[in-house]
Amino acid sequence: MHMNTRRIGPIGTTTRLLAATGLLYLAFFDGASWGLEWYDAAVGLGVLPAAVIAFGLGARRYAGGPVRFTGSAGTTANCLVLVGLAVNPYTAGGAALFYGATLLVAAWRAQPGCEATVLSNSILGRDDQIGCPIFSPIDKAEARLNARRSAGGRQPRPAVSSTENR
Repeated sequence: MHMNTRRIGPIGTTTRLLAATGLLYLAFFDGASWGLEWYDAAVGLGVLPAAVIAFGLGARRYAGGPVRFTGSAGTTANCLVLVGLAVNPYTAGGAALFYGATLLVAAWRAQPGCEATVLSNSILGRDDQIGCPIFSPIDKAEARLNARRSAGGRQPRPAVSSTENR
């Protein structure tokens, strides 16, 4: 389900590209040496993509439409998963690889929200969204800015009551 119109603007795209660069650097380099272990590749290119595709398949089967887990509970759950993956030495490199790669795809596809759902959305033709503590606020702010710009920068004038004209 590749959309013909971009759903994020240049700020969202740029921040995703910068974050992807940082995460891929962390995944591939440990200081000045090559840092990718076999289990990092297994987690980042196998386990995590399989998990999000399984989520998408489950959502396709049981949800009536796109999943929107974007409120405070969704963002908190996503943060807990991110922290859990980052603090475990056996998943941290794989998580950096997975999230770095999916950020590149999210920037290319111009998908708003969390990058974790970009693979399942691309493969399964869905538009599931989960709360992202970093990119969701950027996307919302950029959408508001673009809405103001497309309205010509004009704010609606307040209604004047008939008593004020007298």
